[in-house]
This record gives sequence, C-alpha cells and structure tokens, in this order.
Amino acid sequence: MNVKFNSIMKQRIFIPILLFMAVLGTSCVSQHNVERNYSEFKPDQVRLYMTMDDYQYLGDVTVDVEYTTYLGIFRKIKTVNGEPYDPRFYHVTNIGFRGKINRKLGALKKALYKVTETYPNADYIMPVSYNDVVEHMFAGRTHKRSMVVKVYAVNKVSAEDAQKQHENELKAVEDQNAALQQQLSELRSELKNTKDELEKAQLDARINAQKNAKTRR
Repeated sequence: MNVKFNSIMKQRIFIPILLFMAVLGTSCVSQHNVERNYSEFKPDQVRLYMTMDDYQYLGDVTVDVEYTTYLGIFRKIKTVNGEPYDPRFYHVTNIGFRGKINRKLGALKKALYKVTETYPNADYIMPVSYNDVVEHMFAGRTHKRSMVVKVYAVNKVSAEDAQKQHENELKAVEDQNAALQQQLSELRSELKNTKDELEKAQLDARINAQKNAKTRR
C-alpha cells in the first residue's frame, strides 16, 4: 500500500514539474537571424581623380614667423605674420602638408591660420616657396621664415546653373540639327532641280534628234 501510495505521489509531483518545465521552455523560446554575406560591399581604397581644370585659383598667401633660438635649445617667438606674438593668446591651424614640408615648418605652423582666414573656402593648398633667413648672434640665432602657398577651391556649380547649362547645350544641339536639316532640304531641292534640268535636256536632245532624222529623209 505504501509503495503504491509513494508511486502515486511521485507521479503527482513529477507531472506538474514536467508541465512547468514545458511552459517555461515555450515562454523562453526566442528567435534570432544571422545573415552572412561574404561579398565585398566596399573597396579597400577609394580614389578621386581630379585635374587642375576642376579647381578655381583663389590667390597666393605669404605666411611668416620670426623667432630666436638660444644655445640651440631655447626658442622665443617674436612675431607671427608681422604681429607681435603673445604666448597666452595664439591661433594654430593644422594643414596636412606631407613629407619634408611638414617637418620643416616648425614655428611656421603658428602662421598658417592666415591661409584659412584669407580664404575660408579653400579646398587645396599648394606650397610654392620656402625661405629661411638666419642671423647669427652670440649664443643664438634669429630666424625669419616665410612660405608662399597657392590656394585653390573646387569649382562649385549650383543645380540651377547646371540645369541652365544643360538646357543651353540641348538648345545648341537642336539649333545645329535644325541647321543641318535646312542644309539637307536645300541640297535636296538643288538635286531635284538638277534632275529636272537633266531630264529636260535629254528630252530636248531626243526631239532634236527626231527632227534631224526627218530632215535628212
């Protein structure tokens, strides 16, 4: 009796546990999607090919700085772009020159702000010349560095201007086609007149030939 009772009790306990686990399992079911695409959506390098025809020349800018070095270690900047330099208030503009130019700038970097202030819409800056005048003195040197850069901007055409330009190009093509059609019509008319004259001449020649034949008889 006890064995049967224990078996019944185990079933009563085990069945609810199974039901609970089933309900818990169904309630915790989730779904997620994993998509993999092994094609390359973007290239490793993107290049934009432009020529000088794509740029508009804005002008030249000369930047300069004067500073003194003592014992080859200490440096004191005197002027930047012709104005007294205050180490508490200064303006620095970073322009990404490459190679030796960037390494030779030194204190001249503090003068590059003049380029962006003069031409805020600049897109391309090309160094033209670099000059360093050195004055030797006791235990130090005075440098007067200057650099001239040419400034360019990308040609910007508005959508309205581009539409007008496109319309003008279409009109020019239509006018050219109309002129060609007029010339073709004139040529056809001349050809028809020439053909008519030729046929008339042939007809006159045949009539004259028949008249001559009758006269001989």
